[in-house]
Amino acid sequence: MSEESRDQNQPGFELPIYKTQDCESNAPSPQVTLDMFNELQLELLQLRAEFAKLRRQIQEQEQQEDADD
Repeated sequence: MSEESRDQNQPGFELPIYKTQDCESNAPSPQVTLDMFNELQLELLQLRAEFAKLRRQIQEQEQQEDADD
């Protein structure tokens, strides 16, 4: 029995796993900077405030229409 076959029969022996080129992606992973995140958070807060304002205007119009009826 050769030394190589003895290594393969040992319980802790693992064959190396190689990735094929098809599995690897050359596309860079997206990077979000802290400035970008903060800018998006600010925009989100502004949109929420605008939605709240519009909701309030709609409610006021509905109340006014109900009062007119």
